[in-house]
Amino acid sequence: MLLLEKIVNSSESLLLPLCQWSNITMFGFRMFSFSVELSYNILFKILFRKADESRLLQYSSLHKKKYASNSKKIAIVTGANSGIGYETTRALALAGFHVVMACRNKNLAEQAIESLKIKTNLDSFEFIELDLSSFASINAFISHFKSLHKSLDLLINNAGVMMCPYSLTKDGIEMQFGTNHVGHFILTNGLIDLLLASHSPRLIFVSSLVHYSGRFENYDFLKEHNYNKYKNYSISKICNIMFATELARKYKNTNLVVNSLHPGVVNTNLGRHVLTSTNSFLDFIKSALTITPTHGALTTIKLALSPDVESISGKYFSKELEVSPLGFSQDEKACADLWNFTESIIKNHSKN
Repeated sequence: MLLLEKIVNSSESLLLPLCQWSNITMFGFRMFSFSVELSYNILFKILFRKADESRLLQYSSLHKKKYASNSKKIAIVTGANSGIGYETTRALALAGFHVVMACRNKNLAEQAIESLKIKTNLDSFEFIELDLSSFASINAFISHFKSLHKSLDLLINNAGVMMCPYSLTKDGIEMQFGTNHVGHFILTNGLIDLLLASHSPRLIFVSSLVHYSGRFENYDFLKEHNYNKYKNYSISKICNIMFATELARKYKNTNLVVNSLHPGVVNTNLGRHVLTSTNSFLDFIKSALTITPTHGALTTIKLALSPDVESISGKYFSKELEVSPLGFSQDEKACADLWNFTESIIKNHSKN
């Protein structure tokens, strides 16, 4: 079933170094990689139009059968009320998880819960407010979660902002770096004790293909006069992988499994700052060239549920398969430096 994905991933790995325009970027994507992604999207829709839903159900069903237990596992999904997060939440509930939906907007989260209850015929969803651009909100979420739950089996760091105009988080950090990386850094380290206490914990970071354009030499990109919304998004996504890589190293002698992934070029509202249109023809083109949120969630779902990856940690996946990320994201010194810098920026911007 994954033959097309294997061919596409292999072709990109082999041809990318030979392509003269491989480093030309558009919307933060390297043009060659972006072209490969769009070609894959079109081929998948032609050849396997309804396969994404069947794959989702298969992952959920197999996990539920293999890991049947009297006690329900607990999962947290950030940004669970829409897009990839919504579909991931649906799959986890069908697999037998109780899912805590960590979302910023209470009304949208409650609407999503009602929709999920209808689609799954399950009452396995819980909302706890989380704004990843606020230290106070993140710490309140951690405290609230720990007051309600004494265990955590799965944390999926899915939420994010994408290529927005320059702005600051509530604590004064550039928005994309502050939300996509720093916010999840605080959240993850605040919950790591519960993960480590679980029998078979998994921790997943939703990164992006654009991380290949995200290498950085220093942290000047956080300054307003250096801001480039495409470059800064790419940097925030490579930071997701670097954080996952460092976590895998730090906890290599534990049962914690940590991985990151590229979900695909997905038709969600995350890209609202990149390309907006009220033209129905352009909307049709966008829909034709992107994959559905269900399809985009499949790699996350595999990493969360499949027994095939239960002992694989510190890796990066795309199209449900392990692939090689940018080498810089695996550099031990760079990953350790990012960890130390993140701790220092949190300390410097903390109000208390």
